[in-house]
Amino acid sequence: MDNSTQQEQGKKPEKRSFLNILFKIILPLALGILILYFLFRNTDFNKMWAILKDANFGILAFSLIFGAFANYIRALRWKLLITPLGYNPGVSNLTLSFFGNYAVNLALPRAGELWRCGVVSKEEKIPFAKLFGTLILDRLLDTLTVAVLLLLAFCVNMQFFLNYLKDNKNVFDSLMSFIESPMPYIALVVLAIIVFVIFKFFGDTKIVRKVRELFSNMWSDMKSIGKMRQKKELIFYSIAIYVCYFFYSYIPFYAFDFTVDLGFKVGLVAFAMGSLSMIVPTNGGMGAWHAAIIASLVLYGVSAESSEAFAFVVYGIQTIIWVPLTGLIAIGIFSYRNRKG
Repeated sequence: MDNSTQQEQGKKPEKRSFLNILFKIILPLALGILILYFLFRNTDFNKMWAILKDANFGILAFSLIFGAFANYIRALRWKLLITPLGYNPGVSNLTLSFFGNYAVNLALPRAGELWRCGVVSKEEKIPFAKLFGTLILDRLLDTLTVAVLLLLAFCVNMQFFLNYLKDNKNVFDSLMSFIESPMPYIALVVLAIIVFVIFKFFGDTKIVRKVRELFSNMWSDMKSIGKMRQKKELIFYSIAIYVCYFFYSYIPFYAFDFTVDLGFKVGLVAFAMGSLSMIVPTNGGMGAWHAAIIASLVLYGVSAESSEAFAFVVYGIQTIIWVPLTGLIAIGIFSYRNRKG
C-alpha cells in the first residue's frame, strides 16, 4: 500500500469524525443558541430578575418529583415491551437508563436513546438490536400520545382558537395557504419515490441490506409484542407517563402570580406545545421549548416579559440543573457497577 493510499484512509476517519461532531453537537447547539438569541435579545434581565425574585421555588422543586416518577413509569412500560421477546430486565436498571438518557440527550441530541439501549444491553445481556426495536415502538407510542394531547388541547380550547383565528385573519390565511399548497404533498411523493428507488435498485448494497435486516427483525419483534396480554397495562402506562409530564409542566404555574389563575386549559395548551417543540433537534429542546411556552402564555394574555421569565427559570431548574444532576448520578452508578464487576 503506497503512502497516498494510507493518507487517504487516514483522512476518511478524520472527516467522518468531524461530520459526526458537526451534525450531532455543533449544529443542534448552534440552533438552540440561535433561537434563544432571537427570543431574549431584547430582554431586560434586571426586570426578569425582579419577576423571578417573587417566584415560589419550593413549588418549582416539588414539580421535579413528577419528572422523576415519569421516568419510573417509562421503565415499567419499556419492560412490558421487552418481556415478550424472552427477556426480563430489572426495573431499576431501566429506570436509571432513562435518567441517563435525558442527560446524554442534553449533550448530544437523539444520542441518549442509543446510549440507553447500549447500557441496558450490557447490564441485562439483551441484544442491542432487540432493544432498538422496542425503542422504535416506545417512541411511536410517545408520538401517538402527543398527537392525542394536541387534539385534546385544541378541543378543550376550541372556542378560544376559533375566536383567535377570526380576529387574526392573516394567521388563518397563512394556515389555509399551507394546507392548500401542493408543495407539502409533492415533497411526500418525492420522498416515497426516493425510498422506493433506493430499496428497488440498490438493494444489494451493504447499508441497504442492514436496513432491511433491521426492519425485518423489528417487524418480527413487534408481532411478538402485538401478541402480549398486557395491552391494557401498556395503554395505562402510556397515559400515566404523560399525566406525570403534565403535572411536571403545570405545577410551575402555581409558582408565579401571573400564571396561578390561568387554569387547566391553558396549562394543557402550554404542555402540548412544549411536547411538540421537542421534535426540533436542539439540546434538550433548548430554545424551541422556550419559544413554545412563551408563545402559549402570551396567547392567553401573559406579558412577554413574564412569559420569558417563566420559560427561563422553569427550563433552568428542570433541564439545566435537574436533568444533568440525576443523569450523572445514574451514569455514575452504571460506571461503578462496571468497575466493581
